[in-house]
Amino acid sequence: MFRRKPPLRYYLYVSDAKLEMLFEQINPALRRRISAEAKVDLKLASLTLRRADHPHAARMAKLQLVERYIDKRHHVGTIQEPGREYFRGSMPMQWRCDWHDTALFRGRDSSHVVVLAGSSRHVLGERPAEEDREVRRRSVTPNILPVIAEHIFGSPGHGQRWRWIQSLAPRAAGSKDVAAAHDPPEVGLREVARTRLGGPTQHLEFLAVPIIHGPATVEREGGDWFGEEEDVHAVLATPLYVAMARNHADEG
Repeated sequence: MFRRKPPLRYYLYVSDAKLEMLFEQINPALRRRISAEAKVDLKLASLTLRRADHPHAARMAKLQLVERYIDKRHHVGTIQEPGREYFRGSMPMQWRCDWHDTALFRGRDSSHVVVLAGSSRHVLGERPAEEDREVRRRSVTPNILPVIAEHIFGSPGHGQRWRWIQSLAPRAAGSKDVAAAHDPPEVGLREVARTRLGGPTQHLEFLAVPIIHGPATVEREGGDWFGEEEDVHAVLATPLYVAMARNHADEG
């Protein structure tokens, strides 16, 4: 029986570190079964990405196997209900990188805001132009970093730095970073939800691990008055991958 191949994706971001970590946790017998079902070259998927002669091919094989495993064995939530394990979605998003070595994607769909944060080393291909790399609310920086530091694989320095900062007294040397490190995660969520990224909007799809989600207040889009605000449901997550949405990939 003919089996239709999955549609091609144009990837902007793939977390090699997450792929390696998740792949190693899959039982070898289950790897063989999934690779047979998904028609994935298991030998290629089993290669360590840093040592592979053809890392892109190995990355795609590993990603296909890991994504299939997640879909079969884990609960995968939605933008509206991300859950605790994984969630996927498709929405208009803006993004930038080279912000504390972090790639940041932000999207909004009606009353839902999603912010994805990961290590900029996992960005594939062309990055946003310099003129697009502008965070309109720079005050968000100290609030988001304590929340995402432990979740950005490939940037161990973030985690080490924020663990050290959190060991200091909340008012040590009057540092904003130290004060932010002692704020509850909900503060970081509310602040990052208000972040506005410059540059063009692209329709992207993603699979991500939710870090925290809940209510937030953001500027009303298309409001009649400057500074008008509205309540939304916000999700801060770290992505396994981000790609051009397949039904929009030909628009760029």
